[in-house]
Amino acid sequence: MSSRKPHNQPGAPAPQADAGAATRNAKARSRTRAKLIRAAREVMGRQGIEATAIGEITERAELSLGSFYNYFSSKEAIARAVFIEDALALADLLDAEAANSRDIVEQVGHNIRRTLHHALHDPVWGWFFIHSAHSINDLGATLGSRLLRDLRSGAQQGSFAIADAQAAADCIIGGCLYLLRQILEGERQASAIEGAVEFFLLGLGVAKEEAGRVAHRPLVAGSSA
Repeated sequence: MSSRKPHNQPGAPAPQADAGAATRNAKARSRTRAKLIRAAREVMGRQGIEATAIGEITERAELSLGSFYNYFSSKEAIARAVFIEDALALADLLDAEAANSRDIVEQVGHNIRRTLHHALHDPVWGWFFIHSAHSINDLGATLGSRLLRDLRSGAQQGSFAIADAQAAADCIIGGCLYLLRQILEGERQASAIEGAVEFFLLGLGVAKEEAGRVAHRPLVAGSSA
């Protein structure tokens, strides 16, 4: 048998060239997807999801209508992408605000309130929470994961009296989602948020006086410390 190494076929692209082309293609797809999400956020935020046509999104993104379906299957799918991206951005913002916080009870109460009030004033979030079957899973995977981290931290510090942080996080997330749907559908007032946050903190073992103070203090960005 010959020990000669096989050569690439004449005219065949080198492996390095294939890898470079794949990288460039992935970057181009990522940029196009980001353009569609930015356009959807702008158009849906201005006129609501129900009133938005897919053609309006692609027109704002300066892309063809056909290109939309290379990335998203429906209007709900792109609304979900907008929600996930914005939820992660809000989670990062809340983390940055809490960077100097020494009070985990203040931090958790503040973050829940900020999230709920944001959801009430963002039309994409509002629609998503009412209409999407993915809402509870996506809320849990984004902001919920940070909540779980904070609950575990609070339990380790002795600020929360909870046996199962995951169960506590699940109960808070489910309660928040149900409350949001009631408020968005006009069955409850937005003022119910503070009462719910106080109830959540009481359930975590926070003293009644402290839970009430945290839940009803003036809500200002950066006030979690």
